[in-house]
Amino acid sequence: MRAMGAFAAILRKDLRLELRSGQSTVALFALSLLILVVLVFTLSPDPANRAEASAGALWVAMVFAGMLGATRALLAENENGCMRALATSPIDPAMLYAAKLAAAFIFMTVAEGAAVILVVLFFNLEFGPELLRLAPPVVLGTLGFSALATLLAAISGRTRAGDLLLPLLAVPMFVPALIAGVKASAAALSGAELSAMTRWLGVLVAFDVLFVTLGGLLFEHVIGED
Repeated sequence: MRAMGAFAAILRKDLRLELRSGQSTVALFALSLLILVVLVFTLSPDPANRAEASAGALWVAMVFAGMLGATRALLAENENGCMRALATSPIDPAMLYAAKLAAAFIFMTVAEGAAVILVVLFFNLEFGPELLRLAPPVVLGTLGFSALATLLAAISGRTRAGDLLLPLLAVPMFVPALIAGVKASAAALSGAELSAMTRWLGVLVAFDVLFVTLGGLLFEHVIGED
């Protein structure tokens, strides 16, 4: 019960700060919008490959905006030394990681919802049942990337070149999940059979388990290093 109370308190604090300022959500939305605008003019998809192009654009926006979201979830603690105080407190580091992961996941989910709407508008897609089929790969991808980026943001936040280190670490490690997410999303948007999505969703689930487990096991050592 004490661990769950600490989890709820940290998550509530992060969400309250975001509701007061709105900086993370606005920054995520603005970056997603900028990336999608650039990709729309770059790809210029024809109707034959519109689903693949829109799925790729959505996931590229998710990855780059997600790095910003994970960084924002840990920024305040790194700036004022609060993270060191939390590391020496009785709070279970796994619960601290879970709270930061939940905050990053919520920020990214809100931004991803807006990004999906922008993708539909920019790529001339239809608001139909395909968007509901898009939910599983997007949610699984957001969870996995939030888990990975939260751990790597804690590592990069302790270095001088943290802003450069995070994308160099996160993007290569997430590439297999990124490919699976794009394939599953393209199948969803094209109206393909459910079996075309199943194997890719399995890959995303596997990476989610891997990233969340690694984060929970390693976060204690990351925040405890001098």
